[in-house]
Amino acid sequence: MRSVNDVRDERGAATVEFLGLTLVVLIPVVYLMIYVSQVQAAAFASVAAADQAVRAVVAEADRPSAGAAHATVELTLADYGVGTGQYDLTVGCDQGGCGTLEPGEVVAVRVDVAVPVPLTPAAWSLTPVSVGSDARQTVPRF
Repeated sequence: MRSVNDVRDERGAATVEFLGLTLVVLIPVVYLMIYVSQVQAAAFASVAAADQAVRAVVAEADRPSAGAAHATVELTLADYGVGTGQYDLTVGCDQGGCGTLEPGEVVAVRVDVAVPVPLTPAAWSLTPVSVGSDARQTVPRF
């Protein structure tokens, strides 16, 4: 029979508890921080890409092309680490098509960036978060 004064030997228990809590709490928190930072980087990238693309289209008002907008978006998104197949670009004008731009016409560009869930296999087919941004600019008179 044990006496009341017997104390269990708990040397090393704090180390085991620390390692267990680290695995249970710290690793998911770090994973979440990585994902949130990727979503925020994509948000910044979509804003910058939409802004630069609408400027590229308006700068070539006499002969606008979607190719200039696509090239601008790809270059801007590459600066933020966004891959080529992760975005969707939409260019529109308020007076029909963007064949020829007249002064006062408004050009609108929308860039949507898909952010995949990090460190997951493609076979899981998790739906990525989509971040988008709109930019509008009026074609100047001169």
